[in-house]
Amino acid sequence: MKFIVCMLLFVFLIACKETKTETVQKEQIPQEVSFDQELVTALEKMTEVDQLYAGIPQGEHEGDWDAWMILRDSVNRSHQIFLKNIIDTSGYPGFDRVGEAGESDFWVMVQHSDFDPVWQEEVLVLLKAEVKAKNASPAHVGLLTDRVRVNTGRPQLYGTQRHFNDLQQAYSKDLEDPEHVNERRAALGMETLEEYLNEATLFHFEINKEQFKKEGITTPVLYTVPE
Repeated sequence: MKFIVCMLLFVFLIACKETKTETVQKEQIPQEVSFDQELVTALEKMTEVDQLYAGIPQGEHEGDWDAWMILRDSVNRSHQIFLKNIIDTSGYPGFDRVGEAGESDFWVMVQHSDFDPVWQEEVLVLLKAEVKAKNASPAHVGLLTDRVRVNTGRPQLYGTQRHFNDLQQAYSKDLEDPEHVNERRAALGMETLEEYLNEATLFHFEINKEQFKKEGITTPVLYTVPE
């Protein structure tokens, strides 16, 4: 009888070990991700709306910034609900699931969830993992990192959140360790900070050219790009 009990116990332990091994093996097998064209289309359409309200007041709201900002906030909050659902059900949507354009669209709308920096930082952790797996854009890490830092009262690391001085030249405010900013940017495949700020200055100057002429600013002021 004692022998039978021992044998049964032995079989039970072996079975448990095999079951545990099978579970571990299943957990280690990466889940296959299918390309989701429906999600890509949805993100594209949402981003079109996002970019509309990220711009200047239009239509019946032309010139009415107060009303426009209320609409912008409503759009951003509505979009965040959809984005949160994606994260909760299937994680950060990378290249394998939505392609480069879809990943960029998703990231842009996360950027605009400034009312919820805690959630932005949670998404940033997921984004970093996808970048490490070469499944998302490295530059998006830099931009979202700065967004989170600015929204939580901390200095920037990459200088992506810009302002404009009296000469309408773009500059980075509250930048941590500016001497090594281009090294950090290069690590993420980003252009130099000078090139980035020059692009912003030129675009800003072009769309406001007539107004700047009235202020006596006829030429954009640019930074010297390091060799």
